[in-house]
Amino acid sequence: MPRTLCPNCQRPTNYCYCAQITSEYADIDLVILQHPKETRHPMNTARIAELGIKNCDIWVGEDFTDHQPLQELIHHTQCYLLFPGPKAQDSQQILQQQKPETLIIIDGTWRKARRIYHCNALLHTLPALSLNHDQLSGYRIRKAPSDKALSTIEAIVFLLRQASQSPEAHQSLLDAFNHMIQMQIHTMGEEVYQKNYGHRVQSCNLKEPEA
Repeated sequence: MPRTLCPNCQRPTNYCYCAQITSEYADIDLVILQHPKETRHPMNTARIAELGIKNCDIWVGEDFTDHQPLQELIHHTQCYLLFPGPKAQDSQQILQQQKPETLIIIDGTWRKARRIYHCNALLHTLPALSLNHDQLSGYRIRKAPSDKALSTIEAIVFLLRQASQSPEAHQSLLDAFNHMIQMQIHTMGEEVYQKNYGHRVQSCNLKEPEA
């Protein structure tokens, strides 16, 4: 018998994290370009941003060449793209000096994110931001190239805290994220967790140092 899902977070009702979320506006509009395969991922952290940030939109796809809303947004709005590269600028330096109207974030594995970037030449025209940080990801149940590789929701909170210069901003999003991870660890069992992920350093703070 299929499990009943929460209509908001799409998690099984006994694993719902909606109670942890306080929905509020962010200082900057957010647009998440989500790879189609991420929509089916049980640990879809972009969904947390959509539920917790009122001025956040998720657009699903790989090739957005004919996606009129994205084309108009980039042509008529001051946008920055979160994407590492040789020309990417340090997010803290930029966001402390100015607040772009919109931040665009690509949601997917690194391979999928690169695919979206290379499929959409218009993204190449945007100024890019990179995250230079010493934070450890709280995503303790994935195999990542580095313990500092942040999930989408962690990266979003990190950027918004830089923009607002508030180290506590949007904490409920991290609370929901941490709740989701803890429930997943509980489901798999401590022995399985320790065997597969116990070597990872655990941290969920994501505190942005004060200037």
